[in-house]
Amino acid sequence: MISTERRALLFWPIIAATTMLWAVAVSRSDTATDRVWIGPKPFQTGGRELRNDYWPTLTDAGRWPTVLARTDVWKSYIMLLPDVPVPGKRGPELSDDQLKALIAFMKEHNLKVAFEVGGLRNSKARGGDQAGEKYAKCELKYLLRWVKLGGRIDYLTTDHAVMMNMRGVGFPGPGLGPDRPWKMTVQELTDELVDYFCAVHEAIPEAKFGVIESLGFFQVTGPDGREYPHTDPLLPVWRFTEYFDYLLEAMARANLVLDHFHIDFGFEGVQFDGRAAGALDFGRVLGVESYVQSKGVKAGVIVNAFHDRSVKEPDPKDANREATERTIRFYREYEAAGGKADHILLQTWQPYPDRTGPEDVPNTVLNIARDILRHAE
Repeated sequence: MISTERRALLFWPIIAATTMLWAVAVSRSDTATDRVWIGPKPFQTGGRELRNDYWPTLTDAGRWPTVLARTDVWKSYIMLLPDVPVPGKRGPELSDDQLKALIAFMKEHNLKVAFEVGGLRNSKARGGDQAGEKYAKCELKYLLRWVKLGGRIDYLTTDHAVMMNMRGVGFPGPGLGPDRPWKMTVQELTDELVDYFCAVHEAIPEAKFGVIESLGFFQVTGPDGREYPHTDPLLPVWRFTEYFDYLLEAMARANLVLDHFHIDFGFEGVQFDGRAAGALDFGRVLGVESYVQSKGVKAGVIVNAFHDRSVKEPDPKDANREATERTIRFYREYEAAGGKADHILLQTWQPYPDRTGPEDVPNTVLNIARDILRHAE
């Protein structure tokens, strides 16, 4: 489920980032059918009220022709789908007719569809050995609205389904959440995540599954052998390789396949790792990328950046420009560092850029996507 405490990214030891998203991806393979993903952040900051330009822009091919021509997968967040009105409104953010129009647009342009989901969110009423099954039931009622209206779901990616529950919803850190309702281990949470996947697979068998977890939670070995410790020293030491190996084992026991792992460690993350040298350090990212691929799973890197948050009340024009420049810098330096991910995702939950598009308007979401795609050609 959506949460304003989504993404305890650990770019800094105690940071908790906001929710929401947009995504674009480019893979190494020229023959892949999922190499470009695009999913502009749907929501206003701090809730699930839609941005005014989101739906009109996405359903108008003339507003993003260059990006659309390169896109294989459209991605959004599950909380785009509820038919429950936000406070103060009488109807859902997208009516059935609007969702049908969006579905028709995706089909017309041969786009696959991906949704990012919670996967597992413990509460007092939901935890233990039935947590995965119970949370699947919660999310399927939204996902199946899309299906019942004629849509297809090709990919589902869980958002911090394990590590958010180590923090506890609403607790940004440092350390483990002292008031989290269920004191489950990483392996116990992973088992429940697989139970979630099993339940969703029965309802939506065509969907391929993926996982997002922020790299700051883990100790990672870089390509040159350097050890990157978890960014919150008050957390237990969890090695990424051990977490990932157990996830694959649990999926195999359930006769399921993990299609992709998307790396969440954006501009602030690689800046944090490179602080001593005053540069962006992609060693942690590349270490995870190569390990995931060595296990036969597609690796994706989320490319994003905040504006300068030292300014308490930024001018939107400045903030849009800063977020744009940092996002593009991240992608170019990642590529120069030797990044070879199957999916390069520019995915934002940040407040800026604050406009979806169109793609030819500088410092908008789709404008960044266009420039990244041109650089990747």
